[in-house]
Amino acid sequence: MKILIVEDNPSIGEEIALSISEHFAEDPHEILGPAETYQAGLDIVLYQQPDVALLDIALGTDVDAGIRLAQYLNRSYPIPIVFLSGLPRSLGFNLAKYLMPFDFIPKPIEYQRLMDKIELATIFQSQRSKVESMEPNQNGIQNKSIFVATSHNEATAIPINELILLEADDKLIRAYTTDSTAPIPFTSPGLKNFYRDNLYLLKDFHRINRKYVINLPMVTQVKDNHVILPKKVKAGEDPFFRIPIPKNGDARKLLYARLGFKLRPD
Repeated sequence: MKILIVEDNPSIGEEIALSISEHFAEDPHEILGPAETYQAGLDIVLYQQPDVALLDIALGTDVDAGIRLAQYLNRSYPIPIVFLSGLPRSLGFNLAKYLMPFDFIPKPIEYQRLMDKIELATIFQSQRSKVESMEPNQNGIQNKSIFVATSHNEATAIPINELILLEADDKLIRAYTTDSTAPIPFTSPGLKNFYRDNLYLLKDFHRINRKYVINLPMVTQVKDNHVILPKKVKAGEDPFFRIPIPKNGDARKLLYARLGFKLRPD
C-alpha cells in the first residue's frame, strides 16, 4: 500500500513517516512524500497513485490546501482520507467533515489512533481494489452490477451505469434506471445499509437523505433547492426527477462538495 503524507512541517512529516515504518515493519507500506504544498501533493497523486492519503489542511499560508486536494481525490481518484490538522476545531473539522474523511485527527497527533486508522483504511482500500478488479461473473458480480432480492428466491441484476437513483420506502427500495419507465422494487435492510454495503455505489452515488441515493454524474441541474436528474418516461410525462435537498445546511454543503461546486455563503 502507498500512503501519501501531505504536511508542511518537515519534522512532523518525518515523524509520521517514521511512525508508519515502525508500526508496520512486518507489513511495510510505501511512503509518498511528505509533500509540503498542494501542487506537490497533487503531483504525487497524478504520478504515483497513493492508496491512502494523510492530509494536513493548512499548508503555510494556503489555508485550505488539504481541503482542495481532498475534493480532487473524491471526484477523480477516491481513496480513504485522514485529515491531520492543528486548526481550531470550529474551522478545521467543519471544513473537513463535508469531504467524508475516514477520520479527522487533531494535532498534536495521537499516533496509536493514527496507526489504527491507517490499518483500517488500507484494509478497506485493499478489499475495494479486489472487488473492482474482479472479472465479469466472478463472485456474483457481473459487469459491475448489483444483485437485489426482487422476490422470494429471486435476484435481479441492476447495472450500475444504468442506475439513476434509489428511492426508499422503509424496507422496500425502488431502483430507477435509464432503460425502463417502471422502477425495480426490492427488499433490503434499509437504504443506509444497502448504500454502504455495495462498494460500487461509494464513488459516484450520494445518499442525499433518508429516502434517496442519487447518481451524481447524472445530475443535470440543481434548481429551487432540488436536484434534477433524467427520467425514463412515457410520452407527455415530466422527463425529470426533482429530488428535494434537505434544508439542513450541512446536507446541502456535503452535496455541493461532492458535485465539485463551491456553495456561496448564505
